[in-house]
Amino acid sequence: MNQLEEARIQIDEIDKALVSLLEERLTLVTKVASYKKEHNLPIFDRNREEAVLEKISSYVKEKTYQEAIRLSFQDLMKRSKDFQKEYMGG
Repeated sequence: MNQLEEARIQIDEIDKALVSLLEERLTLVTKVASYKKEHNLPIFDRNREEAVLEKISSYVKEKTYQEAIRLSFQDLMKRSKDFQKEYMGG
């Protein structure tokens, strides 16, 4: 097996773990959406989102990855907001 094949196998395993974690995250997003709906709160909270992005940035060990990871989380949060909108009925 060459390096490319080995790397792809490892990526597949990481993807499998990520799917599981994303499912857990969406379960919690559903709970957040229910709470927001019950308490008539907006889906988007700019301060919370910025705080999350700052916290995420602080977790990054390899600084050359920081921007890519931050953008990935921005996209993840957009998808979460879209999911909440749909879950809450539009």
